[in-house]
Amino acid sequence: MPNPSYQARVDEFLQRCDERPSDLAPMLEVALAAKRLAPTTELVWTGPATTVVPVRRTEQVLCDLIRFTERRLTIASFGVFQIPRLVGELELMLQRGVALRIVLGDRESASKSLIERQLSQLGAVVTGQALILQWPTEQRPRDDQGHAGLMHMKVAVADSQIAFLSSANLTEAAFERNMELGILIRGGEIPGSIEQLIDALIESRELHRA
Repeated sequence: MPNPSYQARVDEFLQRCDERPSDLAPMLEVALAAKRLAPTTELVWTGPATTVVPVRRTEQVLCDLIRFTERRLTIASFGVFQIPRLVGELELMLQRGVALRIVLGDRESASKSLIERQLSQLGAVVTGQALILQWPTEQRPRDDQGHAGLMHMKVAVADSQIAFLSSANLTEAAFERNMELGILIRGGEIPGSIEQLIDALIESRELHRA
């Protein structure tokens, strides 16, 4: 049962609609459009079960995101290892004609070997017209001891409409054993802004083909 204050506002709204019924349709269309544009957020928790946030596997969220994508998927991860189910979904996505770009991370001490290992993990995805990117070590800022920065992002964006930001790398450990927390954002400006950020890093040549 609505409270009296709420009921009074509803009665007033319905009275105005009776007086000017031609205004109702445009008002409802505007409200519906605003609802579609408003972003929604959802926590994605992989780890021990609690009563606060339900467990939702990171791998399943990513697989759903891949299946949803119609035009372009962007993924960035510091590590890509032992994820055959996800690679299989990416291969199927590429067969649908969806564009894919993946930003890989590495450590300067083993940059070439780590990139090569991750490329081998991606298998047919690498030869399936995917754009594989990395941040060249010579372009990274360094501290006083000469240690270079890392490409440490973990994010996936589908069609500039849905973004998944997570603590999880694309690894078997992150999918199966680790505590990982992320946020899934549907709608709003953030997914498109992340895509534009990657575009800008490519255009400025901060990110190169691996």
